[in-house]
Amino acid sequence: MASAPKFSFTKEERLLKRVQFLNVTEDGKKLLTRSFIVFLKPNNLAFSRIGITASRKVGGAVKRNRVKRIVREFFRLNKSRIEKGIDIVVIAKREAAGKGFAEVSVELGKVLLGK
Repeated sequence: MASAPKFSFTKEERLLKRVQFLNVTEDGKKLLTRSFIVFLKPNNLAFSRIGITASRKVGGAVKRNRVKRIVREFFRLNKSRIEKGIDIVVIAKREAAGKGFAEVSVELGKVLLGK
């Protein structure tokens, strides 16, 4: 990451391939919140990466995409405060639908920021 803007969200900070998701979910540490299942696994890189999934149980495409956008925005704004060198997989549960940014921030903040 050569001098990227502080609040950017580059492609290298994303988990995109199924193999990457499986690697984290099979071997990573599992943390539960009311609306999310979060898996964490060290990645031996100088930065953290995130992958987000929301199945149809969460709702229709509009609801699923909104949940994913909110989680991405939380990561983008807080990545400097999240421990470096970990891969994060966030799986949205049914309860995540309809939550706003503030509610998601509090919930994920407890898990990822130690708040």
